[in-house]
Amino acid sequence: MQKRQENKEKKQAAILAAALTVFSEKGYAAAKIIDIARAADVGKGTIYEYHRSKEDLFFALFQWYVDQMAVASMVHAEDLGGNAEDRLRTLLESLISSFYREIDTFSVFLEFWAAAGNPSMRDRYRSALLSMYDSLRNIIIALVDEGRETGIFRGDLDAFSIAAGLVGAMDGMMLQAWMDREFDVMAASGRFINILIKGMKL
Repeated sequence: MQKRQENKEKKQAAILAAALTVFSEKGYAAAKIIDIARAADVGKGTIYEYHRSKEDLFFALFQWYVDQMAVASMVHAEDLGGNAEDRLRTLLESLISSFYREIDTFSVFLEFWAAAGNPSMRDRYRSALLSMYDSLRNIIIALVDEGRETGIFRGDLDAFSIAAGLVGAMDGMMLQAWMDREFDVMAASGRFINILIKGMKL
């Protein structure tokens, strides 16, 4: 029973990895289930055993992608070492690094954004994306508030605005890195974080 479950999980992981490659290369509209099945080295029917449609597979990929590239970095603030400043730096650097490691497949994230604007898929994706952004903003807000309370950061800071700005900045930097492979996103984001935190301190 356990071996069967392990094999099922391995096959599902292979399908999602193949879907990531195919959707990244061809885009959602042009990608076909048979292409994904071939890339995963499984039969077309096997895909439908796990996912009812291409849309369901794409949404499963979205959930998996977020788990792999972002949620692993969005740990609770108290699980990171150091003071509020140290933990904020670690969080932001970890997030950028996680996404940058998969820069070749960042185009699929653009497809997820596009799905949020597609009338047939809008509610599903918009809700999931909002939940992801909300979780990240809340972690940053908690760190900024802690920094204010402990005297590391200025007391007049608007934690929500800082969190929203940082989330937008990270998205924007990753988009630039995807479009321009000579753009050093790690160096640019590091300098940006230094400038921001310097302005946040007393």
